[in-house]
Amino acid sequence: MPTSSLPIPLDHVLAMLEDVPVGLLLLDAACRPLWFNDEAARACAVWNHGERHAAAVRARSAFRVPDALLAGCEELRAEAAPAKVVSDNTRGLHARIKLHYAPGAGAPAFHIQLDYRRPRGDRHRPLSPGAVALLARLTEREREVAMRVREGLRTSEIAAELHRSPLTIKTQLAAIFAKLAVRGRTRVAALLNR
Repeated sequence: MPTSSLPIPLDHVLAMLEDVPVGLLLLDAACRPLWFNDEAARACAVWNHGERHAAAVRARSAFRVPDALLAGCEELRAEAAPAKVVSDNTRGLHARIKLHYAPGAGAPAFHIQLDYRRPRGDRHRPLSPGAVALLARLTEREREVAMRVREGLRTSEIAAELHRSPLTIKTQLAAIFAKLAVRGRTRVAALLNR
């Protein structure tokens, strides 16, 4: 892929990072938030309030770093390990924390990737009437994908289970996001698990 010597405007980079289907969170050395995307805000809302209450919270405006992540950052700093994983398996929440030392930066920063996947044991949990209404907006093949997003499966896992290519699943995910007016998998899972 050719690279350009022109600087990339920060606004473009931030807009691109908003659309990734993984929560991204950047904390300073004192564990204060420097930046986070919408997926991170939603995952943190579930971590802080539980799944049911998180759906009613405006995740970005009520953003707070979960205590489990703060404790993980402190443990990582004390252990001087390259990375640490913090999970709440009962709610399908996972975070990979990395202490990053950027060249020229005075203090390190914590880079956190958040992933919100429903536990696989929820596969046969009944759908609420609201979730059924949302699924009615989708085609049959999109519903199959959406239900597996509800369960917390990754794109490659969905593709293998449905015998489709990962590219096909990504295309169907994009259609699901558009039809449900959401920006990522976390929100789809939250809507279908209410």
